[in-house]
Amino acid sequence: MDQIERIRKRQLKFALGVGIPYFAFVISIFLVVYLASEAVTRISIMGFPLHYWLVAIAIYPITWALFIWYVGKANAIEDEIAETVGGE
Repeated sequence: MDQIERIRKRQLKFALGVGIPYFAFVISIFLVVYLASEAVTRISIMGFPLHYWLVAIAIYPITWALFIWYVGKANAIEDEIAETVGGE
């Protein structure tokens, strides 16, 4: 069971290592848009203001890419747990 606990702690460390920086990234985007609103609204990309891109468009592909990567890594850790339990 010690090995399973080590794997679970590694999984928690991985989840927090991905989740906390992602949350900070999302909050920082909103803070940048709020605090530097004049500079951000002046910039336009393909007819949309930069703050639209940051808050409404760019965040979704970033979230999905991170989600797909995270699920793959988490499944690998889950498989390791299954092998450990099956091997005992």
